[in-house]
Amino acid sequence: MTKHFDFIVVGGGLAGATAVETLRTEGAEGSILLLGAESHLPYHRPPLSKIALTAEQAPPPRQVLSKARYGELAVELLLGTPVSAIDPGRKSVRTKPGAEIHYEQLLVATGASPKRLSLPGAALPGVFYLRSLDDAEAIRARARDARRAVVVGGSFIGLEVAASLRQIGLEVTLLERSELLGKLHMPGVSVFLQRGFDQHGVDIIVGDSPAAFHGETAVEAVRTQGGRTISCDMVVIGVGVNPETGFLQGSGIAVDNGIVVDRFLQSSQPGVFAAGDVANFFDPIFSRQRRVEHWDNAIRQGRTAARNMLGQRVPYDEVTYFYSEMFDLSFNMLGHIDASDERIERGSLQSKSFATFYLQGDVPRALFSFGRPTEETKVTELLIKHRVNLKSSKARLSDPDYTLSHIPNQTIYILQGGGAFGGFECGAVRALQESGVRPDVVAGVSIGAFNGAIIAGNPDRAAEALTAFWNDLAIATPFIADENLRRDLACGQIALFGVPQFFTPRWFQPMLGPEQWPHRWASLYDNAPAVKLLEKYVDFGKLRSSPVRLMVSAVDVQTSELVVFDSYVDDLTSAHIIASGSLPPGFPWTTIDGRHYWDGGIVSNSPLDLVVQRCGSAGKRVFIIDLFPGKRNAMPANLAETMARQSEILYSERIHNDLRTRTLVRDFRRLVDEIVADLPATAAERIRHRPRFIAMMGEDAPMTITRIVRENSEDEPSSRDYDFSRQTIDQLIESGYRMTRKALQR
Repeated sequence: MTKHFDFIVVGGGLAGATAVETLRTEGAEGSILLLGAESHLPYHRPPLSKIALTAEQAPPPRQVLSKARYGELAVELLLGTPVSAIDPGRKSVRTKPGAEIHYEQLLVATGASPKRLSLPGAALPGVFYLRSLDDAEAIRARARDARRAVVVGGSFIGLEVAASLRQIGLEVTLLERSELLGKLHMPGVSVFLQRGFDQHGVDIIVGDSPAAFHGETAVEAVRTQGGRTISCDMVVIGVGVNPETGFLQGSGIAVDNGIVVDRFLQSSQPGVFAAGDVANFFDPIFSRQRRVEHWDNAIRQGRTAARNMLGQRVPYDEVTYFYSEMFDLSFNMLGHIDASDERIERGSLQSKSFATFYLQGDVPRALFSFGRPTEETKVTELLIKHRVNLKSSKARLSDPDYTLSHIPNQTIYILQGGGAFGGFECGAVRALQESGVRPDVVAGVSIGAFNGAIIAGNPDRAAEALTAFWNDLAIATPFIADENLRRDLACGQIALFGVPQFFTPRWFQPMLGPEQWPHRWASLYDNAPAVKLLEKYVDFGKLRSSPVRLMVSAVDVQTSELVVFDSYVDDLTSAHIIASGSLPPGFPWTTIDGRHYWDGGIVSNSPLDLVVQRCGSAGKRVFIIDLFPGKRNAMPANLAETMARQSEILYSERIHNDLRTRTLVRDFRRLVDEIVADLPATAAERIRHRPRFIAMMGEDAPMTITRIVRENSEDEPSSRDYDFSRQTIDQLIESGYRMTRKALQR
């Protein structure tokens, strides 16, 4: 039987279930199929090594979504159905029963399977691997009648299983060929864990590994490489996993330690994505391919992959979490330890409040945290994500009482649109640069997008490049002693003749046929000259590698959707910047890849909300250059002033705070705190260090906002925002510099 679905998700695990829910909640209107090899609804795997083994009665699996929820989402389930092949050319999936199912978009989230030991006796009954619910039930059943167990492997899974088996009364020996959690590169932590397990009665042997398993009808002993013979009734092996990719042979999908995907989680085949343990993804935080085997990563990648299947082009740039708990110990590990070359410790293991910061060139790359405050873990995640240089704070990192929340994880410039008022931004940037305030992110719209592109394109000399750009842009106009008259005449000259290096009027262009006649004009001016000037100051080919991230906005003319162009996501060109400044009816829309765009300021002239959506708000140091002060005492006296005041109100800066949502979140956090406080102390402490609790309950570092406000004169001409005369531009630059210095001194 052949069937067709708009979206197929292969893999009935956490990533797959998260993806189908995200698809529907993010607006997917087509049909969705979830294919799972196991007969169970997708469930959470972390309990398999803990409560699934220790509870008196076998607990039901913790389902990711209830069966009713899949019905609400209109997601069709096909469980107990492994996939045997994928054909991207035919856009089809073949199942082991032999059915062929076609798709438009495909997500592979098949996870991984345990590495199996090829040793004598490894196939004996009583030798187990733990990956699935069925595996856990088999181990649990065996443990009921067993007295002695051997656990092979001192990784997270091995330690958790050893602790669980010991908690239900078995004599447990754990074998590890090197040291416990050797990837941490911290012998002290390994020794501490070993002592803790010893106190609970687990015999840990390091520096040895199995050579063979002995037994007649079932495993009875393990013989080690070191010559030991350890009697046992059961063995659980946890020596790693292999990504589940065998069915992809011949598909043309690139496989190398998992499915190779880009930062959008798309594979080498268009329309085929991967998420979770099977995905070898490009990590932009560490600039390398990585494959991560953990619960938190599966959730986040499932969401991101689903959004990108819907065309949202969201890069996966999350800091990976590892969490583990055993006996009365629980700890978190964030980031990528192998990307570091320096360690700084705070607290002590003996006090059960300890952390290690892993740094490279003063930039945090990873964190090992044991019993530390949730806020500290959450703040460190952001410091890692945004590659914050901690040189000025490094000496105090070893102090366990030194809080990190005051360290800004990113400095952001918000640049508004406002035509000639962009000269004010030029002066402001010079003052900021002189004060050592350099941006990590610049978000701009309209003329702010032009200025932002020049800043990102010239990160080491942004003020100098901006000054040169505005010097090229400014035009000569007659000197007149009366300032108001001078500005009125300058604006008239510009309205009639344009600004040669920025825009030229259509009425001076040849009208060779009906297409060029005035009744066919879609704009008054041609902004083609701006492209040449912009490319003089910005090498767009190098923008992606700039240390300054650039975001600009534009409006899709046909859908009215506000679109964000992001230098860390898109290959920006001068057209993207021109699009952000294509304000009708003055300028024509700009076409990019078949879509037509107008000035983003039509929807929002202050793109702070866009930055918060992409980068979060916690710990941000924001500088908003406000070109349109919201207040004005005098009422408009004529039609021109009325239109000018309308523009001021339309383009003035606003920060959208949803007070009701913030109140709801605060009350929710208080409720959770009250519930956790009623739990036994040990259980409460464990919950407080789980990744989801940290993400939802950890207090955010505050976002600080500095406003740099352009002075607003009551007698300004109504046409002031297109006065590009040299005198006015010089005044604006000087004013921007002066007002910024004043703002920084507050």
